[in-house]
Amino acid sequence: MKRTIEDTDKSRNLQVAVSGKLSLEAMETVLTAVGEELGLELTHATTLSRKKYPNNRHWHFKEDRKRKGCLDVTYWPEGKLFWITVRNYEPEWVHRSGQNLAELLSKRPEL
Repeated sequence: MKRTIEDTDKSRNLQVAVSGKLSLEAMETVLTAVGEELGLELTHATTLSRKKYPNNRHWHFKEDRKRKGCLDVTYWPEGKLFWITVRNYEPEWVHRSGQNLAELLSKRPEL
């Protein structure tokens, strides 16, 4: 059974197929490189609920630290899940960058 992250009335989640074989550190390296291609800066790394998603990593990306908006990205290798959360109220750059990040990552063979 394929797991999915459900959209809510406040956000949508762009899932990227992953094998779950990349370590958290290796995924962060890939994300940083792809983010830089899109003009995004990794500004924060943390985790989501450890009970719901044990051993996950969650990142925040910004286009400009002074501008509004944040792109949320989560990788849970044990669940073979990777998703980009785009909240409805975020500025246009977040919606555009989320879609572009998902497209570029889906072409990465190491995922």
